[in-house]
Amino acid sequence: MIIDANKRLDTDGLKTAPAGQARRWASQRKGKNLMNDDLFYELERLTANAALRREDLLLSGLRKSRRRKALNIAAGILALLSAGAITTVIADIFGNKGLQLAAAIVAGVSGAISLVITAYFSDDEILSMLNGSSKYLALRESVYRLVINPRITDEECFDVLSELQAEYSKLDETFSRYFSLNSGRSSKRPPPVGRWRDLSRAHNAMDNDVEELHRKMRQEEPKE
Repeated sequence: MIIDANKRLDTDGLKTAPAGQARRWASQRKGKNLMNDDLFYELERLTANAALRREDLLLSGLRKSRRRKALNIAAGILALLSAGAITTVIADIFGNKGLQLAAAIVAGVSGAISLVITAYFSDDEILSMLNGSSKYLALRESVYRLVINPRITDEECFDVLSELQAEYSKLDETFSRYFSLNSGRSSKRPPPVGRWRDLSRAHNAMDNDVEELHRKMRQEEPKE
C-alpha cells in the first residue's frame, strides 16, 4: 500500500464496507432504526483508530528497547576498557598521561551513556508503552465481541459503543505523550526510512483490523 508519510495519520480516507453490508448486519438487531449505518461506521472508525494507536505504541516501545540494549552494550564495552589488564596495556603504550586521558574519556562517555539511558530509555517508560499497546488491542477485541453478539439490540449496542469510545479517549489521554507517528510533518522532504517503515506497518495493521471486522460481520449475515 502506498501512503503519504507527510500527512497525519487519520481515518478520513478509510475505505468502508458497502452500505448494504452494514444494513444486512444491522438488520439482525432487534431495534431497527435509521442510525444503523452510523453505528457501523463508528465501530469501524474505532477499530481503525485503535489499530493505529496500538502499532504506534508498540513500535515506539520496541524501538526504545532496542536502543536501550545497544546503549547498555556500549556501557559494558567501556567497563571492559577500564579493566585492569587493558589499562596496563594502555599505560605501556601511551604512558601515564595517556592512561589518565583514556580513563577520563571512558568515564565521561560512560557517565553520558548512563544519563541518556536514565533520562530517555527507562524501563518504566518502555513498559508503559507496551502496556498501552495491549490496552488498545483489548479495545479492538471488545469491538469484535460487540459485532458478533447476535442478541444485543441497537440501543444496547450504542451504549456499549459509547463506553468503548470513552475508554479510547482515556487511553489517548494517558498515552498521548508517547505517540510518534501522528505528530504531523510540515516539511516536504521524504521521511527517514525508519519512520516510513513504521507508518507503513501502522497502516497495514489498520487495514488488517478493519478487514477482520468486515469478516466477522459477514459471518453474522443470515444464511439464505
